[in-house]
Amino acid sequence: MDKRPNILLILSDQQRRDSLGAYGCRYVSTPNLDALAAEGTRYDRAYCNAPVCTPSRACILTGKRLAGHGVYNLFDNLPETERLLPWHLREAGYQTGLVGKLHVSGIMYEVRQRNPGDGFDVYELSHDPNVLLDEPLNSYGAWLRENHPETYEKIRREGRAWTDRPPETHFSTWVSDRSAAFIRGRNREKPFFLSVGYFDPHSPYDNHPTGSEDLLHEQFRPPLTAPEGERSADRLEALDQIRRLQCRDPYTRFTAGEAEQLRRGYFAGVSFLDKQLGKIIEALKDEGIYDDTLIIYSSDHGDMICDHNLLGKGAYFYDPCTGVPLIVKYPGQREGRIDGRLVQLNDIFATAMTAAGLAGPIPADSRALQGSAPRKIAVCEYRGCSQMDLGVFPHPVQATMIRGERYKLNLYHDTHEMQLFDMENDPRELHDLARDPACQGIVAELTRLYLDEKAGEDYRLNASRGGLSEIPSFSKLKQRIDGRNAAKEPSDG
Repeated sequence: MDKRPNILLILSDQQRRDSLGAYGCRYVSTPNLDALAAEGTRYDRAYCNAPVCTPSRACILTGKRLAGHGVYNLFDNLPETERLLPWHLREAGYQTGLVGKLHVSGIMYEVRQRNPGDGFDVYELSHDPNVLLDEPLNSYGAWLRENHPETYEKIRREGRAWTDRPPETHFSTWVSDRSAAFIRGRNREKPFFLSVGYFDPHSPYDNHPTGSEDLLHEQFRPPLTAPEGERSADRLEALDQIRRLQCRDPYTRFTAGEAEQLRRGYFAGVSFLDKQLGKIIEALKDEGIYDDTLIIYSSDHGDMICDHNLLGKGAYFYDPCTGVPLIVKYPGQREGRIDGRLVQLNDIFATAMTAAGLAGPIPADSRALQGSAPRKIAVCEYRGCSQMDLGVFPHPVQATMIRGERYKLNLYHDTHEMQLFDMENDPRELHDLARDPACQGIVAELTRLYLDEKAGEDYRLNASRGGLSEIPSFSKLKQRIDGRNAAKEPSDG
C-alpha cells in the first residue's frame, strides 16, 4: 500500500483572516477550524496573490503568479496547456477529487466544459448555489433536482433573493456530505488528493440557513473600522473611482443598521460552514487517516464587509481583503504552532507537491511551507477584473500591494497614488504614511524589492521564447568554446 500522505485542500470563498476564532475572533463559532489550528500550524501573515476569485484560485492550483498563468480577470479562462496540482498528483499515483467550487476559469466555461489539465478523477463541480443549476457540469443542481426538487424549484424562481435556506439542502451541507463520501469511498490502495470548494461566506450575505445567526456571540461583535472611510487628507481618488465604478459605496447603498446585518450574515455564514466542515474531519478520523493526511484550509481572498467604507473584493489592499486564513495540519502533527513568515497562496502548490515527495515541476514562484527561506515581501496584484461590462468591476484598474516585514505599500498605477501603512503599530491601517518625508526611504526600498522580483519573473517567463540561435563563427565566445572542445579531443597517437 502506498504510504504517501493524503492531501486535503479546503477553500472557503471570500473569507478574511480575522473571521475565525483561531485568529482571535470571538464573535463567530468555529470550533472545528479552531481545533485544527490547535493541532496544526496557523500562518498569521498569509496573503492572496490577487484579490479576485479566478486569478487567485489559478495561482493556488498552478503555483504561479498572475504573469505565469495569464488569468488576470474574473472571466478569464485558464490556458488549456496549464496543468493543475491534481494533474501532477494523479500522474504520480494519487486518486484525485473535486467537490464544489473550482473557478480557475470563467464560470460559463467551467459549467460547460473541463480544462484538459484539471487532473480530477472525481469531478463534482458547482460554482454558485444560486445560479446556472441546469448547466451540464453543475453537480449541486443535479443533486437538488434528484433529491430536493422543492429547493431546486425555489432557487430557480428566486435565485439569490431566497434567504430562508433549509440547512439540509444548503450548498455547504452538500459540499461537506459529498466530500465525506469521497473519503469513505476512496481507493484504499492509493493516497488521495481532494479539493473542497465552499461558497460561504461569499455574498449575498443572507443565504445562510435560518438559525445560523444563533451561533454568533453578539457581545463580541467586532466594530467597523473607519466606517466613514479614509480621513480627508488620506482619501485616494483611486478608491473613489472603484466605489463609483462598482456601485459599492456601502453607506450610499445601506443604512448603518443594514450594514451591520450584512456583517452579521457574513459571520453567520462562516459559523455554518465550520459546523458542516466537521463532517469531513469526522470522516478522516472514522477512517483512521486523520494523522496520515496533509490538511490545508484557506480562502481565495477576503471581504471588506463595510470596513473603510468598502464592500466585497477588488483593488483595495487592506488586510480584510488581502489577508487570508491559512491553517495547515501536517501529517502526524498534534502540537499547534504559529508561523509569522510572509507566505502567499501559490505556496500551497509547492507544499502539497513536497508532501507527496515530488520534486517537480514546481514553479519558482511557489515555495514549500516546509522549511523554505522566508519571503522578503508578499505581493498582491490587481490587473483589472472583467473584460466585459456586467455592472461589476467594469474598469481595468491597475494596482499592486507590496507587503514587507513591517510596512505595506499600495500602488495605484492609474492615478499615481500610493498608501503606506506601519502594520506593526497600525494593524487596522488607519494612518497613511505615504506622504511623510521620513518614510520615503521605506517606499523606495519596498518598490526596489518588488522590481527585483518582477525582473526575475520577467526573465524566467520570457527569455529565449524563440529558442537559441547558433553562436556566430566570428564571436570570440565561439572561438573559445571551439578551442576548449578541440583540447578535449583525444589525439591519434
